[in-house]
Amino acid sequence: MPRFAFALHFRFTTFDVQREIIRYISSLLMATKQQKYETLHDLLLLKLGSLLDIEEQIVKALPKMAKAANHEKLREAFSAHLKETEGQVERLNEAFQKLGATAKKSKVEAIRGLAKDTEWVIKSLKNPAARDALLIASAQYVEHYEMAGYGTARQWAFDMGHNDVVELLHLTLDDEKAADTKLNDLAKSSINQKVESGME
Repeated sequence: MPRFAFALHFRFTTFDVQREIIRYISSLLMATKQQKYETLHDLLLLKLGSLLDIEEQIVKALPKMAKAANHEKLREAFSAHLKETEGQVERLNEAFQKLGATAKKSKVEAIRGLAKDTEWVIKSLKNPAARDALLIASAQYVEHYEMAGYGTARQWAFDMGHNDVVELLHLTLDDEKAADTKLNDLAKSSINQKVESGME
């Protein structure tokens, strides 16, 4: 075999081996990922990790929202919910402990998208009443998103008989429902009317 042909053949063969090694490693990684979340217990830990990431992102966002709010009661609502959210982070860490697991966050891109939407509202809306109305809408998006996540996690914990975890998640779910109701009442009682009438 000519030297050039041999070198070419060897290079292609080496490339083929490297490709097969990469495929094999990828298949092992995929298998590991698939095995990681096979049981309801695995899914519950994953969901709790997602909720932990969500709450920590909300802790970062709420002070900015309170500062941007014009209506006094809306500022108070955001500040009060910040304290509640910090308590919810503690509950999630406690839930991990009760399940005998280390608290581990799972990055959630959706909450980061919602946070970016809220930042756009703060930067872009100059009319205070209109900004307040959209801040409420942004906050309610988050509340409903959280309620869906906590509802799922609570049901999974209930199905596995983790009643102490169910109680913790139920407390937070009640917090989120109350926060959503408070925001809704604020919007209907004064803020929406200010926007409609063109008031600031």
